[in-house]
Amino acid sequence: MTAAAEPAEGAAGAFIDHALGLAWADIGPDARLAARTFLHDSLCVGVAGSVAPNAEAILRVARMWGEGREASVLGHPDIRLPAPSAAFVNAFQIHCQEFDCVHEPAVLHPMATVVAALRAEAERSGPYDGEAFLAAMIVGVDIAVALGLAATTPLRFFRPATAGVYGSVAALARLRGLDRATALDAMGYGLAFASGTMQAHVEGKPALPVQVGNAARSAMVAVDLAVAGLKGPQRSVDGPFGYLSLFEAGFDLGPVLRDLPTVRRITEVSLKPFPTGRAAQGGLVAI
Repeated sequence: MTAAAEPAEGAAGAFIDHALGLAWADIGPDARLAARTFLHDSLCVGVAGSVAPNAEAILRVARMWGEGREASVLGHPDIRLPAPSAAFVNAFQIHCQEFDCVHEPAVLHPMATVVAALRAEAERSGPYDGEAFLAAMIVGVDIAVALGLAATTPLRFFRPATAGVYGSVAALARLRGLDRATALDAMGYGLAFASGTMQAHVEGKPALPVQVGNAARSAMVAVDLAVAGLKGPQRSVDGPFGYLSLFEAGFDLGPVLRDLPTVRRITEVSLKPFPTGRAAQGGLVAI
């Protein structure tokens, strides 16, 4: 295994520097078009997910946590919730039908968590202009996908949730304009909250989209804790008990860190024409 040695905070520092520093002017037209396309796709499948199995129960549970006026729920224009609860419900709805876009090599659905968290934050603390929102979304996808691509061994944990929380924290840090130290603290709390088991996939249980929802909510909580002044672990990505050591059996950060300044991962994301797992898409097209 190899790990980044610079900056002092390792890969977490490199990711935050990228999230806070990438200028809109340096984002090419292909990435801008992909960002608009996949934002539209994610919102649409999230609306469709509002009437999917288990969506009513998820919304009912979220409303038990407390009503609020901060953020809306896709498909329910009359319902508003505290922002973290809205992020939880919306991320569940985006992923619950396996209809959301996917980054195949990273084995990751980056948009469900990132879009849900950013949308709730934009409603809570905005308004933000479109360039600010899309740039935050793009860097969030860059970082979530980088974690997936850094893995050199087969999937062990449910990466849309485990890596998704990191991408969402970075995206929120960018949108809110956090300083570097606070953003690094937030990444540390992203590590504290990261979770997601593949056992739900083996058994076909709805815990998979619930884990995605929890990642979006956890990202918002992680940022809120850091903004409140709580210090978080600094080497949250490649420390001895950091993300990669805990969730991946083998990893190599070198290639993804080298590509970080120049490669926008959102251009590598694929749409799903049918609401099902990626393995079934080709067969359905053939039929």
